[in-house]
Amino acid sequence: MKNNSIQFQTQPLVILGGSVHQIPYLVYCKENSISTIVIDQNKNAIAQDYADLFLNICTSNNTKVIGAINKYCQKDGIAGVLVAGVELAILGASISKYFNTKSIEILTAINASNKIIRAEKFKEFGIPAAKFEIVDSIHSVSLNYPYVIKKQEGSGSRGVRVISSKDDFLNAYEDFLGNGNLQYLVEEFIYGHEISIEAFIHKGEFYYYCFAVRDIETTSYGKIIEYGSISDPLYDDKNRNKVKQVFENACLAVGIKEGPAKGDILYTESGPKVLEVASRSAPLAPIISERVYGIDMVSMHVKWALGLDFVFKPLPLEFSKSKPVSHRILSHNPGVLKSIIGIDEAKKSQGVLEIIVLKDLNFPMKLDYPDNGNRILYVAATGYNAIKARENADIALSKINLIYK
Repeated sequence: MKNNSIQFQTQPLVILGGSVHQIPYLVYCKENSISTIVIDQNKNAIAQDYADLFLNICTSNNTKVIGAINKYCQKDGIAGVLVAGVELAILGASISKYFNTKSIEILTAINASNKIIRAEKFKEFGIPAAKFEIVDSIHSVSLNYPYVIKKQEGSGSRGVRVISSKDDFLNAYEDFLGNGNLQYLVEEFIYGHEISIEAFIHKGEFYYYCFAVRDIETTSYGKIIEYGSISDPLYDDKNRNKVKQVFENACLAVGIKEGPAKGDILYTESGPKVLEVASRSAPLAPIISERVYGIDMVSMHVKWALGLDFVFKPLPLEFSKSKPVSHRILSHNPGVLKSIIGIDEAKKSQGVLEIIVLKDLNFPMKLDYPDNGNRILYVAATGYNAIKARENADIALSKINLIYK
């Protein structure tokens, strides 16, 4: 933390999260003379160098975070709170309510973050989704294999397991015991392809800037891992409109009526079913939105968080006119990493939009088996069609070499 005597040029915008995904928002703020406070529980957060003030605080304690902000902003308050690329909507709404700034309601943030409450809302409003039950232990599950068991909080498939056999059950048993204090959401396993969809809701309109089919695999013992996604403008319009409709209905069911919204929709033989919706943006889509959909969602989100009156201009391109995009995640093996070579060369590869490095590359680096929380980097690339976009992304990744001890 910097000292209490810091002087902001303007009321600061509080940005939750200090990773590489928050840097574009901080750069925009810097370019537009908007003061910023970054909050992250990682003391080495990479985005802290872009902020006027960095607060290294545990983000699970709302009262403590608000108190820390208040030490610096008690007199003049803050300009707003921005939640982008992180699952901290409840904290963001709580800070906004305390300082009386633009935000969604706290109840909406809870509805969209707590998996059990969200599932109950979907059932209440008739949103197509998997059948479910709520249990206090994996031992209490009554559904037959295969089923999915989820902890109440978490994103990126954290705290989620697919249980297809006795071996899966035994491997997951200790993680879902509950001990009488926790509850878990258990859903029937349904087959289909998973779609990531993202929009910004402004004055009652949904403005879309992401529609991609995710490349997801269930690994050993029911763990889920993502390898990337592909956005194909040739995706069938009729089916896409069905996805949009259930996504919009799901957002309204949990109370998301403005601001960023993202969803995961499973397209099944019987049509789309909602896996989740969240009142935040995803990490990648806003960063590349201007190059894919012709609209800068980073600046739009900042303006909304500041409570400014603005219009969407230009409108996002129609999906059929957008660029094909594929994002691919670099695979790794467990071990001690000595160095990485080829990142700069990969950035120059054909069609590359972004290469996002997710870790602080301090070597030697110990790597565990890959999961959704310990990946090193990913690439987003475009091409003249979706197949070429994926090929370009894979070619870029092939130029990156991990050197192990």
